[in-house]
Amino acid sequence: MADGLDEPPATKASPVLGYGAVGLAIGLIWLGWQVVLVPLADRAPAEHAVRLSPGSAVVLADASESEWRAGRLENADALARMALERAPFNLQALRVVGLVEGETGDRGVADDLLTLAGNWSLRDDSSHSWLIDNRLRRGDYGSAFAHADTLARRRAEVRPQLFDLFGTAMESDPRSVPFLAGELADSPPWRGAFISSLYQRDGGVALAAQLAMLMKDSEGRFSDAELQQLYQRLYSAGQTDALRQVRTALDRPSAGQTLVDGRFEADTAILPFGWSLAVGAGYSVAALSDAGPPEVTDGPSRPSGALRVGHNGQSRDVLARQVTLLAPGRYRLTGRSRWELGKSEMVFAWQLLCPGADRPAGEARFSAPTSASPAGSQAWSSFSIEFQVPAEGCSSQTLQLAGENPGRRTDIVIWFSHLQIEATP
Repeated sequence: MADGLDEPPATKASPVLGYGAVGLAIGLIWLGWQVVLVPLADRAPAEHAVRLSPGSAVVLADASESEWRAGRLENADALARMALERAPFNLQALRVVGLVEGETGDRGVADDLLTLAGNWSLRDDSSHSWLIDNRLRRGDYGSAFAHADTLARRRAEVRPQLFDLFGTAMESDPRSVPFLAGELADSPPWRGAFISSLYQRDGGVALAAQLAMLMKDSEGRFSDAELQQLYQRLYSAGQTDALRQVRTALDRPSAGQTLVDGRFEADTAILPFGWSLAVGAGYSVAALSDAGPPEVTDGPSRPSGALRVGHNGQSRDVLARQVTLLAPGRYRLTGRSRWELGKSEMVFAWQLLCPGADRPAGEARFSAPTSASPAGSQAWSSFSIEFQVPAEGCSSQTLQLAGENPGRRTDIVIWFSHLQIEATP
């Protein structure tokens, strides 16, 4: 034997360790494939996604909806039911099963399924849309409009279609109107837009009038602004009889008043009833709660509220106006006036006009003093005129205050109050 150390025997690799390394590599590869598989399945066409991930309820549900949109109802139904077997609360799959059932099977079963889907998610637009259509077919307006409200609150872009649906339902079946009024009474965020949309329809003013009269005793009755919009539409369209009917039904403002707020004490008006005060260069018009200096002993008592007109003596503009709905007959206009300031040839006139008439049916004229009068600055004086409302061509009237005979530029202030119109024998 040669001198030196003997070499140690060679160590054999353990087969168990080798198998473990192979298994680890396979596991890592599988995990990596799963990482890649999820986005591939999400983005791949339905048939490829199902092959890539046949056990995923999400993939199956997506594939079922794709098949539904492509019109392959049998495939859509099969895939959706497979998804529900794996995930019974999958909303998308439940919706597809319901939609397919509605097309090919029992609409009652479909209604139950899609109602469940709609209850699971208020954002499930497809379910709510189908339910609206199905409930309308059955005449179940309350439920149909409730589902439509869900869509209208969330999806501003679909409101025009829903508003058209509401209007069509009102036109075709009067039974629908109370149910729609019930939805509006809750003041949903789409209420104002819907009421405005009615005026874009032929006959939509009549539909708005129906709603206003139906809702008159509810907490959600038409606001002053909504009612003014309706009144103004009726008035501008010349529908005086309808305007009178709606105002009488609602009693806003009181139908018993021939003239509204003759003492100029109201904070707001529902036009065209109530005062519309002009704004322009050369004058100022305001309804004030303080009617000026204390009363004097030789004249009428000082009113609590009054109309104050400040004028430069040059404008011919109409300064204040109000629409009235007087029946044919004789009437008397009474009121009080007071000059506060000014010397001029200027004349102010209260005029009652019929539509299209060349001359007023009645007129009360007030000439500015031509000389200063200290007593005149405090004294209220009464005035009265009588006029006739003709039987033809005067179903509505306008009472207006206008300036006439302008002269040199000067400062004028005149007050009015206690305006009243009464029928006379």
